[in-house]
Amino acid sequence: MAPSTTKTPVVTNVRGKISQIACGREHSAFLVDKPDGSTHIAVCGSNAFGQVGLDTLLRRTADPPKLISFAMSDLTSLDDAMATGESPVKVQCGLDHTVVLTSRGRAFAMGWGADGQLGAGPNSATAFSRPVLVSGLEEAPLTDISSSTDFTLALTADNRLYYWGNAEYGQCMTGTKIDQVLTPIQVPFGFGRITDIAAGGCHALVLTDDGRVYSCGYGALGLGPATIATLQPTLIEGLRDIEAIFASTDRCIAIDARHRVYSWGLGNAAGRLGNGTVGTNAFEPELLDTCSLVMDSSMFALGNDIALIAN
Repeated sequence: MAPSTTKTPVVTNVRGKISQIACGREHSAFLVDKPDGSTHIAVCGSNAFGQVGLDTLLRRTADPPKLISFAMSDLTSLDDAMATGESPVKVQCGLDHTVVLTSRGRAFAMGWGADGQLGAGPNSATAFSRPVLVSGLEEAPLTDISSSTDFTLALTADNRLYYWGNAEYGQCMTGTKIDQVLTPIQVPFGFGRITDIAAGGCHALVLTDDGRVYSCGYGALGLGPATIATLQPTLIEGLRDIEAIFASTDRCIAIDARHRVYSWGLGNAAGRLGNGTVGTNAFEPELLDTCSLVMDSSMFALGNDIALIAN
């Protein structure tokens, strides 16, 4: 498929039922339930850094660079990497990398990894065009992953939180700024049992079982204009009874038990915060006017400049 742009939706046929979608800067990944009962990952978009897991790593060598893209394809290299009986259960896209959670609680990653996005260790290559097993997570199976930009959060079955990737703004929640976390590190989170995680750009969010949200890092923290950076997980006072959290590069969304939606972060001229304003930032969570919608957090997706709600 030649690189192209379109201003209208394009219909792509997939053999099976799509149960989850993830989008990066120039690539997308889909969790697909096949008619035979199996589950696979389908991918499309740029493979310039190996982020769609095709066997050949194709870089931007042209001057000026040209987008290298592919039609929808099954990620067969992941099938080869997984064990017998193992299947994908969740996929996340960073800017130029992809992370997959499997039914055995393991994580595989591919794409650009110069800042540790792949969690493959200090002696690994800067990019992989085939899925590699994220190292250092053998003590307990993973139950969740989150990635949107240049780092990943992962939660284990025994409620341990792990982090790998870029941490130059202290979003790793360890009290320090680290340029590159090349191998997953355990986050010393001590504020209760974790029920949801959200990895932004320069910030991270954690939701606990009492419905409270904690933020760390820089930028879209929701802590007010006086606190735009913190090296420790800090409670967002304006949020209660939260059931789901979402983060993109520089903004966040939280949905509470009454299906109300809160938004905060960097605004733009397109009004992406959804609060009725353009070009202004929201330093604290603001309640959005979504009273006419029946919100289901599983049917919500947050991008850099748009948010999608299905009801």
